[in-house]
Amino acid sequence: YLSKGADPEIPFKIFFDFFLKHPTKAWMVEEIASQLKVSKPTIYRHLNKLKGLDILEDVQITDEGGQGKKAYRLRYGNFEKAWSFVEAHVKVALENYSKTVEHIQKLLEER
Repeated sequence: YLSKGADPEIPFKIFFDFFLKHPTKAWMVEEIASQLKVSKPTIYRHLNKLKGLDILEDVQITDEGGQGKKAYRLRYGNFEKAWSFVEAHVKVALENYSKTVEHIQKLLEER
């Protein structure tokens, strides 16, 4: 899913160095962008891919100034549990697709 010319190490570093090495820590986008020396839009692009899998969750944290901020962490703070959540969603999606295919097939047979 990388665009042409994108650094392929960035998504790996985001996932491995931040979320797998520190599964219970909630990370603000600014923290990740600062440490990797990349733009916030770049971080959001990769986080959105991980959120699309449901492997990350949004959490509210308080920054140094006492303000509430959105941060991201590995779902349940545990890789194995997070992956089980992903698998459950994939299973439900496939079951729904199967029902749709069965319904379409039934409609075709009725013609």
